[in-house]
Amino acid sequence: MNNGWRIVVKMHLIEPDACTETTPTVLLIHPMLSSAEGMKTVLVSNMGDDLRYLVPDLAAHGEEDATEYVSASQEAAQIHDWLLEHDITHLSLGFGASLGGVVLSELLKFPDLVFDHLFFEGTSFWTGGFLATAMEFVLKKVFLAKHRKAIADPELSVQKMEQLYGKVAAKPMSEHFIAMSDQSIQNIIHDCSNVDLPNLSSNVQRRCIFTYGEKDFDLKRARKVLPKVYPEATLTIWQGYDHCERMTSDSVAYGQMLRELVI
Repeated sequence: MNNGWRIVVKMHLIEPDACTETTPTVLLIHPMLSSAEGMKTVLVSNMGDDLRYLVPDLAAHGEEDATEYVSASQEAAQIHDWLLEHDITHLSLGFGASLGGVVLSELLKFPDLVFDHLFFEGTSFWTGGFLATAMEFVLKKVFLAKHRKAIADPELSVQKMEQLYGKVAAKPMSEHFIAMSDQSIQNIIHDCSNVDLPNLSSNVQRRCIFTYGEKDFDLKRARKVLPKVYPEATLTIWQGYDHCERMTSDSVAYGQMLRELVI
């Protein structure tokens, strides 16, 4: 089923000693420049040790930093294959932040997976077209320029990341950015500018929560598109926060909030 893709997605499995068939299973998919380790630090450590966590490293991130990122659909297919190989088709929670939310959207196209709850943080609703194409062109230029600067001055890169995402996340995020290839960066930006939104039934829509920081660039687009494509879903806005900022700067409360969905 791997269709020529890398055979095994790097999945981090964290489960309690007394794990049973009734232990809630949580899938956490990280944003661009984060990793499975980042999700462990920010979310797993704040959600409790009585849940079973599945935390993949997407290509070009974490332990997969030497693998080129090709597409969200490829990442989702590999996660799907891993889940089926381990007889996991029912999950209590699917969580995706930013790029991770795009991958989670792709995962929802597989009818053999069931999620009780779906939580998207800062996920793009740009689905192509003139504006998205123009945005993609500009973002590629901006990110590639930032990439060159980060390689030339790693310490400055850490400082800039710290301003945006806090001290704990800054160094690993900067290291991931520096290690990433130009092609991976361009492919990620392409995916986030051309999201292929899945068709979701009203029942699945009601399980979906889409959240954005008040200052998130993607919020305006989500406010416009979400009511049209997923009218039964919930939209929540974090006042005073930027893109994916609350999950890193208010991680204890954020983790507890996700736990309450599951327990």
